Amino acid sequence: MKCMSCDKGELVTTRENVRDTGSGLPGVTLLGVEVSHCPVCGDREIAIPCIEALHRALALALVGKHARLTPEEVRFLRTYLGWSGRDFARMMGVDPSTVSRWEKDQPMGEIADRLLRAYVLLRRPVDSYPVDQLGDVAVSDPAPLRVTLRSARDGWEHASP
Repeated sequence: MKCMSCDKGELVTTRENVRDTGSGLPGVTLLGVEVSHCPVCGDREIAIPCIEALHRALALALVGKHARLTPEEVRFLRTYLGWSGRDFARMMGVDPSTVSRWEKDQPMGEIADRLLRAYVLLRRPVDSYPVDQLGDVAVSDPAPLRVTLRSARDGWEHASP
């Protein structure tokens, strides 16, 4: 395959360990990734398969770490969740300027840190809920949940009463 940068060199592909620069997280190394080199111009192309699964693995690794999240990690998790800074602020119950500080230089408090980790863990089950609806959670008086569920092949599903 020809190099896309110079269109002269024939790419040579090898498997290498590479530092992940795309996630914005320092200290991430990907093992055995396909890297194509151009012997003419020196261009390098890295093929990272299953990028969504990689991001999920990184998010779960961050959730499991014992130390507080760093600003780069907060930014990565917010992006992973698919939220803008304003959406993230609404979900965390803070002002957007607070999110900006969390992502630049001010560590999150313990409770906010735990809440963000919980959002990451719960992301898959609540993917179908719009952010606007989640932003309104817990603003009205307490009321008991009323739901009817039935056993299904893959677990449980909502049933009409």
